[in-house]
Amino acid sequence: MELDNVLKKLRKLQKLYEGAKKINSEGEAANAAAAIQRLLAQYNLTMSEVGTGEEEKKDEVNEQVVSGYTYKSIGGDWEYRLWYVICKWNFCKCFMYGDSYKRLIIFGSKENMEVVKWLFGVLSERFVSFSKDRFKEYQKSEEYLMAFRKPSKDRYQRGYLHAAVAGLDAKLKEISDHDKIAEPEFGTKVTALVVRTNTAIDEYVNHRFGGYGKGRNMSNSANAGVGAARAAGYKDGYNTDIHKPIQNNQRSNASNMKLLK
Repeated sequence: MELDNVLKKLRKLQKLYEGAKKINSEGEAANAAAAIQRLLAQYNLTMSEVGTGEEEKKDEVNEQVVSGYTYKSIGGDWEYRLWYVICKWNFCKCFMYGDSYKRLIIFGSKENMEVVKWLFGVLSERFVSFSKDRFKEYQKSEEYLMAFRKPSKDRYQRGYLHAAVAGLDAKLKEISDHDKIAEPEFGTKVTALVVRTNTAIDEYVNHRFGGYGKGRNMSNSANAGVGAARAAGYKDGYNTDIHKPIQNNQRSNASNMKLLK
């Protein structure tokens, strides 16, 4: 595609994105934002190269405090892990804001953050729904019936959800690695964009907060819960298809999200 055509398409997507946001069409806005991100990565562009003025502002790093404790009946820091993974694969960063995983802060460009927030809403709702179904199945298993101390539903869910996030992370890495091998030029451009966005976020955080605080090691958290929960969660997370056509309603998206066969 000629550069002029790319820029025209980007401007058209921008108008679609802004129009969708004005009428609160969450799905269309996220769809447009994802398309913008793909084009920017493919052609190694930034929004400042699309035009001037307002377009240049879209490249600026933004911040937003979000909750890592939406599903209080389940508990655990699996929501933090999900935010972290989605940010990692969408040119954003996520950190604890303070000393608890219950309050988080995400950084990134406007378009990328819209994609991240939309994906978190859809995936968290769907994974929780899956965890309830899997627990019902587990209760009928020989392992559960023979267990001396049967795990509670929330403990099972925490183990399942941690593993589901790990499975999703593995799948996204596999897709990314495959794309880089299949399209080396595209992979190079994505790598360059990752470096550029990470540098911009780091500079913003250093200026705004004086740098990053001490990070939290999340590796041991994934061991929470029972083995059956982790096995089921990882499998479902890995097989989750997030590349379905985006609808306007988040709940519809969550309900219709399927597992790859």
